[in-house]
Amino acid sequence: MADDDAVTRRLEASFDTTASGDPGAAAQRSGVLPAGARVGRFLIVRLVGEGGLGRVYLAFDPELDRKVAIKLLKLRASTAEDHSEGRDALLREAQTMARLAHPNVVTIYDVGVHEGDVFLAMEYVLGDSLRVWLTRAPRRWPEVLRVFLAAGRGLAAAHAAGIVHRDFKPDNVIVDPQGRARVLDFGLALARDDPPGGALDGAAPEPAADATTQRRFVGTPAYMAPEQLMCRPTDARGDQFSFFSALQFSQRRQPASKAKCARLQGLICP
Repeated sequence: MADDDAVTRRLEASFDTTASGDPGAAAQRSGVLPAGARVGRFLIVRLVGEGGLGRVYLAFDPELDRKVAIKLLKLRASTAEDHSEGRDALLREAQTMARLAHPNVVTIYDVGVHEGDVFLAMEYVLGDSLRVWLTRAPRRWPEVLRVFLAAGRGLAAAHAAGIVHRDFKPDNVIVDPQGRARVLDFGLALARDDPPGGALDGAAPEPAADATTQRRFVGTPAYMAPEQLMCRPTDARGDQFSFFSALQFSQRRQPASKAKCARLQGLICP
């Protein structure tokens, strides 16, 4: 484009600008990409969120004329060799995710490397995290159950594609204004080498090595299965544990019983 600054101003004016935080302050933080920067073919508009593994930007795809979310994953490795191996592993996992199409999983459009870090170009979804959605208004149990079941089906679809999330929690589900739930943030995911479906039939395959296996502890303790808390290999059953923990925490006055958990598992994975 001949004038990236003019294009960026037009995009900022036309896109939804309900991002949390002060964009000016965000731009001053170390390492934040400025408006108009390019990541692959995508044009950065603004920062919309960040966490321990990277940052998420609203961006524009000029080839397909649509908004996208760009997640730039920061790899922490002690050596150049570890960094290269971790980058390759994350690329493989992202490529696996890109083959997954499900209405309750955020769609990945593209994957690549930007200045040594892996980036994912994803579907941009306007909405609230499940945690915020639960507190924004009084929610009856059937309504909460409907949203969780939808998220659970998305998680099960990832498992069937050979992907273990490892950090399922209300913050990693987004609910759009129409009430549709999507699972996102597979930054800690493991891609399995065994055929799809293996982790759902009671087997416990050894996960494929990736950048996150270099860390001794990953995930969110409040939702973790015991084996993940003990830094042992985890599979789809660990995600199921996290799912039911999140569901129970969402209804503290109505904790999910073992019988209810078994019934819900049957609904998600018939």
